[in-house]
Amino acid sequence: MIAIFKATLKETFRKKTFAVMGVIAVLFFILWSLLLHYGLHMGMHFKGNLSDVADYLMTIMGLQFSSMLLALFTIMLSSGAISSDLETGLVHGIISRPIRRFEYVLGKLTGLALMTAIVSTVFYALILIIGRISNLSTITVLTVWQVIGGWLLFMTVPLAVLCLTLWGSVKFKTISNGIIMIFIFILGLIGGMVEMVGQLLNSVNINSGGIFLSLVSPFHMLYITCQNFLLPSSNITQNIAQFAGGLTGSGAPPSIWMYIYTAVYVVAFVLLAFRNFSRKDIT
Repeated sequence: MIAIFKATLKETFRKKTFAVMGVIAVLFFILWSLLLHYGLHMGMHFKGNLSDVADYLMTIMGLQFSSMLLALFTIMLSSGAISSDLETGLVHGIISRPIRRFEYVLGKLTGLALMTAIVSTVFYALILIIGRISNLSTITVLTVWQVIGGWLLFMTVPLAVLCLTLWGSVKFKTISNGIIMIFIFILGLIGGMVEMVGQLLNSVNINSGGIFLSLVSPFHMLYITCQNFLLPSSNITQNIAQFAGGLTGSGAPPSIWMYIYTAVYVVAFVLLAFRNFSRKDIT
């Protein structure tokens, strides 16, 4: 399993997709830095509560775009984790060695998980560093506990996406898996928007539709948990910014049952990946 873990990690960092996504990430952080520098602190002179709203909006923008970019990054790199080996026949040479099938899948999972954790940490650190340099009030007031807790929560989204995508890599071909996983992830974003609309209109039916989409794709809920942890609203204007500032809505705070469901959701797809691959005919 350790050999599969190391090989997966090396292979992931050598992929052209990793380099392309890295360039996209660099461009995003450069654009966000320029927007903060010129748009917020040189061209706009907010006073009082309006300054708090602006800082909240800019911070949410950075968090939300980086979280979505991380999810896409994870899907692109892991959609062919197992399916590509099956398509090229490489898996035959690996499985013929004294290694059990579940160890092969576990090695892939742990290697990709470490890669995801490293990239997530880099993204999170850049958000905090750029926000600190730009003197965003939402970043400068963060406590050590918030920084550490936010980091752990920030990583949950791509790691959860990875577990689902790994199962898809056993079940579908590489390109099909990538398309399906991106679609499922987008469903979660739509669910957040639908829930926000349902709350604004006070409509139980619309809100229930948003909850249903969140059950199919609970990833946006994990992001919202991270956002609420890092940016707890302390006054009316900040609360408005936090609710309406996100591209996909903030939605209501998730219940404990939603967290339990998400944990079961993630573990279930990992177990399904083990089970499906152990029963898969690769001859």
